[in-house]
Amino acid sequence: MTRMLYTIENMKPHVKKYHLRMILGFIGYALGLFALNYFYEPHSPFRYWLILLPVLPLIYVSYAIIRFISDTDELWRKIFTEALAFSAIATGFTCFSYLFFRDSGAPEFHAQWAFYTMWAYYFIGLFFSWRRYK
Repeated sequence: MTRMLYTIENMKPHVKKYHLRMILGFIGYALGLFALNYFYEPHSPFRYWLILLPVLPLIYVSYAIIRFISDTDELWRKIFTEALAFSAIATGFTCFSYLFFRDSGAPEFHAQWAFYTMWAYYFIGLFFSWRRYK
């Protein structure tokens, strides 16, 4: 009796179109950053619209990630969802708990660090969830 191993190899047939979508999203993000830096003037009435230019491709990248997860099989969808839930909860508790350290004199916690923390927790959750179903 053979047992099917759930590996990245099982996901390869539909991964290429998502690589293309991600690459297009990141190229759009880079072009948005270029346009922002090239055309930005502090007193322009359009400065807020320029700031939003790099955000639009990131919305597309988010859509591509969600489509990728929804097109995977049930086991991988469960693994990705568990990792995402762990990441969201752990990031929320970390950011909330840091308020106590800040009140004790620790340096200010910048918003970008919450994003990096979320990805770190996501990969930790992905590893443990993958190991459980291996």
